[in-house]
Amino acid sequence: MKLSKGMISLSAAMLLSIGVIAQGIDFNTPVPTDKNYRVGILENGMHYYIRKNVTEKERADFYIAQNVGAILEEDPQNGLAHFLEHMAFNGTQNFPDKKIIEYFESIGVKFGRNINAFTSLDETVYNLGDVPTNRASIVDSALLVLHDWSGFITLKGEEIDAERGVIREEWRTGRGADRRMYKELLPTIYKGSQYGKRDVIGDIDVINNFDHQVIKDFYHKWYRPDLQAIVIVGDIDVDKIEAKIKTLFADIPKRVNPAPRPFYEVSDNVAPIVGFAVDAEARNTRVNISYMRPATPIAEKNVGYYRNGLIKNLVSTMMGARLNELTQKPNPPFVYAGSNIGSLVRTKDQYMSIAIAKNGQSLDGLGALVRENERMKKFGFTASELGRAKSDFLSRLESQFKEKDKEKNQKYVWECVNQFLEGEPMPGIEFDYMFASGMLPTITIDELNAFAKTLVTDNNMVISITGPKKDDVKMPTEQEVLASIAAVKAEPIEAYVDQVSNKPLVEKVPTPGAVVKTVEDKIFGTTEFTLSNGVKVVVKKTDFKADEIVMEAFSKGGLSLVPTADLPSATLACDLVNAAGVGEFGSVELEKMLAGKVVQVSPTIGNTSEGFSGSAAPKDFETMLQLVYLYATQPKIDEASYASFMDRMKAYFANVSADPRSAFRDSISATTYGHNPRVMPMNVDFLNKVDYAKAMKIYKDRFADASDFVFVFTGNINMDESKKLIETYLGGLPSIQRKEVAKDNGVYPVKGKVTNYFTKTLNTPKTSAYITYTGKADYTLENILAMDAIESILSNRYLETIREKEGGSYGVGVRGSVSDFPKPSFSILMSFDTDPAKKDKLIGIIHEEVKSLMTNGPTEVTLAKAKEHFIKSFETSVRENEYWTNVIRTKYENNLDEYTNYLKVVNGLSVAKVKEVANKMFGQKNFVEVVMSPAE
Repeated sequence: MKLSKGMISLSAAMLLSIGVIAQGIDFNTPVPTDKNYRVGILENGMHYYIRKNVTEKERADFYIAQNVGAILEEDPQNGLAHFLEHMAFNGTQNFPDKKIIEYFESIGVKFGRNINAFTSLDETVYNLGDVPTNRASIVDSALLVLHDWSGFITLKGEEIDAERGVIREEWRTGRGADRRMYKELLPTIYKGSQYGKRDVIGDIDVINNFDHQVIKDFYHKWYRPDLQAIVIVGDIDVDKIEAKIKTLFADIPKRVNPAPRPFYEVSDNVAPIVGFAVDAEARNTRVNISYMRPATPIAEKNVGYYRNGLIKNLVSTMMGARLNELTQKPNPPFVYAGSNIGSLVRTKDQYMSIAIAKNGQSLDGLGALVRENERMKKFGFTASELGRAKSDFLSRLESQFKEKDKEKNQKYVWECVNQFLEGEPMPGIEFDYMFASGMLPTITIDELNAFAKTLVTDNNMVISITGPKKDDVKMPTEQEVLASIAAVKAEPIEAYVDQVSNKPLVEKVPTPGAVVKTVEDKIFGTTEFTLSNGVKVVVKKTDFKADEIVMEAFSKGGLSLVPTADLPSATLACDLVNAAGVGEFGSVELEKMLAGKVVQVSPTIGNTSEGFSGSAAPKDFETMLQLVYLYATQPKIDEASYASFMDRMKAYFANVSADPRSAFRDSISATTYGHNPRVMPMNVDFLNKVDYAKAMKIYKDRFADASDFVFVFTGNINMDESKKLIETYLGGLPSIQRKEVAKDNGVYPVKGKVTNYFTKTLNTPKTSAYITYTGKADYTLENILAMDAIESILSNRYLETIREKEGGSYGVGVRGSVSDFPKPSFSILMSFDTDPAKKDKLIGIIHEEVKSLMTNGPTEVTLAKAKEHFIKSFETSVRENEYWTNVIRTKYENNLDEYTNYLKVVNGLSVAKVKEVANKMFGQKNFVEVVMSPAE
């Protein structure tokens, strides 16, 4: 079902009318579909969406969306929608056993990263991402996988039984405090609804014991073409793909008398529904208020609905800004707060406010949320707030419009998926930009405030409060919650006053420096400027994105030059500056001043360097440089901001020790670095050691000398225009010509075999294991890529042994690296969660696979998979501004060229080479085991 010429004409006519007389549009008119999509329905009811996109050269994404999720399960099937998702990778008609994973990894499409799926309550979506399209056979294979996922998953009994262990371990890994409290709340907040009975992962007893036929019944009942859509976006021939779909998927029969796909309601309520849940391992107190409202039926998602979407976005933005401003004030009522208008479930939308409150002070957080919502309901927003929100929205949309020919496949994929599942319009960025440009001026403050008033209601209100189960943390009763809400509503609430500064961002422009030296690098395609104050600026102009410039800046030193006693102050120095603002502007004022600009800058002080990271649209390049100048020379000193920030931080970390994951992470750091005093856990004790005056002194010192800074800019940068701005704001930075390098403070991993096995009271019986190997290694591209290969090879081996063969863990995380500081070295870690009874066996397998790699090397097949993935990723990365920014920084900071010989080194990786590197590294026999198990 292609777009008709009439629909295309309608789209063009509508764009014209929007631009001229927006108020004259019939809001009942359907929103046109972007003509670049090929949309159709097969005779069996299957939908398909195809779009050509050449941004990612010779790559495409292949998706199948199922309008089926856990909400459709019957009680004996509780958890089987998700179980079925797993089974799709364990054998299909044309790809028996694990052949899907084996084949696609052989062409560089990696399981877990490019091959994946997810199940939610209402949908299940499978994907093959970043698939090479340079060979027709690969495209045909990807289509065949989608075909098999549609109706030909084999569901062999032995595979089902083997997968039970994997699902059990996924349940175990994910069953933390938040998940437990969420499940406890479901029957209350979704009272009487099917949504109160399902949580996707399901019932562990069902997982362990269901009969094979039960999952087959679910599969054959719900996985059917009328509930499925194929989505293919990328560098493909649309006509050929459409023809292949029509041929390949024709053997899937249209169902006779299929079961209706139900959509479950959530009942309205008159009195507020209040739910509570506590858990001994919960870190924070969370307060959630939801005001439910009917969802818009698909048939009514017309131009009027699209315009209402603009209003919802504006309200969410303005309320979010107000809550953020309230958070910055002294003694804030919550640690964090946010607000949004969106979907609750398929049949209900919601206006939601959420806060992380101080433990034991949930009523304060609740009251603050209710107060701000009542303020909005009573007085609405101000014209100046609306002006900023409109400016921000249109600026972001303008940036997307400029990037319309540079968008990644994923953006288009999810437009199609959302259109199929929920009927969301997908008219394209040209329509969106023209529509918003025409419609935003017609949205008056009175109209917006009238809508905002409807969001906050006395009925359909649901409140949930979760928090730590502790004697000294009091949870309120339902009566206290209702009384608190009533008390706030009875208050004499005043209108919000919007305070805005009219001062320029930089009142006194610095005396410019000058470019004293220029060097061109033809291999990297960069121009290096040396300024009169010593600053080096490296610029790489690209055409990867039309509206993006990425910045990285660094100077050696960082935290390594700070005494141990001052580390807490130094670690939080940049956070404190961000919270306070720059110059005469507080952080809230600064955010208001930057309305309508696409720019962000953050100062950083890391272990070995200090600097800046940021990005901007080309039109806001000067603003980015101004922010750098202000952060370097005029950090705002604000005791009230400091007190507010630290108050929130201490509240957030007040119960951190109750979270087993925090105890585990702290034990890992302490054990790995031999309890080195410079390796400190982030907790309340750490925060209590922060001295504001000391933090600001360290911050100013780290940015006092620009002479050893290197700035890297990558993107669509105008060299002639930018040069003068660079001379002004970077050339105007202070310079005292000191020469610094990072200091070796003796922070090294321990040597030999070191173990730390400990127990902790856990709500869910689970062992968490962490094994890390460390040692000397030359900092070379050859070693870096050999380590990347070892990481990939071990990941594959643990997938086959620990996950699939043993069913012992949901997955083993493997991460390896080679670094040059404080000494050239390597580290590689393996971490996983498991049944406590299996921990010793699985830890043994971790070490056995390492020994096997040292003795036998990798198989040719496994190594080839890794190399293919490296090559494929490289071909994609070299079209990214972030890649070049990082590569250029590495060249200047670490004197290592990661680009020029990358493919040569990858292609030179052999079984013998990887085995040799594995022996050099692992043969040093330095490893740490940290294992946390449940106490009896």
